[in-house]
Amino acid sequence: MGFVDAVKSGFANAFKFDGRARRPEYWWFFLFVFAGAFVVGLIDAALFGTGGGMRRPVLVTVFQLIIFVPFLTVGWRRLHDTGRPGWYLLVPAGLTIITSILVGSATQAMMGLGMGMGQMNGAASGAMAMGAGVVILLSLVQVIAGIVIIWWMSRPSQHGTNAYGPEPRKR
Repeated sequence: MGFVDAVKSGFANAFKFDGRARRPEYWWFFLFVFAGAFVVGLIDAALFGTGGGMRRPVLVTVFQLIIFVPFLTVGWRRLHDTGRPGWYLLVPAGLTIITSILVGSATQAMMGLGMGMGQMNGAASGAMAMGAGVVILLSLVQVIAGIVIIWWMSRPSQHGTNAYGPEPRKR
């Protein structure tokens, strides 16, 4: 499967979570998403400027919204092709959400304690250090989970029929 066929397949099967996707389909679609985001980002910056980092890139956001579900489903089917459940793809995303909530809670707690405006007591200081340690640990687990997902995506297809259906293409 070539680049154009992979992009067509990605959009044609945008809401199909069952079945399998071979390596070329996933990686060509991955290249489309990566290159597309880069090009759309350049166009967005040329049309609207960068805004010193305070402005949310409008065209990039629209591109991300359009591409989110098709990219998720092709990754889901790619994991099926390797014999793994597609929901494993959600583990790094879940860790990102949990880490973001913890960082936001810690920031709110620091503001509530008036950090920088006075002295913190020992209990508050210890709680902040423990919270920072948890965030660092979750971030490390998130990186490891991301590496494992990339490893799985790069693995060969499982030969023959597996729990997720027949091989997309017989060898």
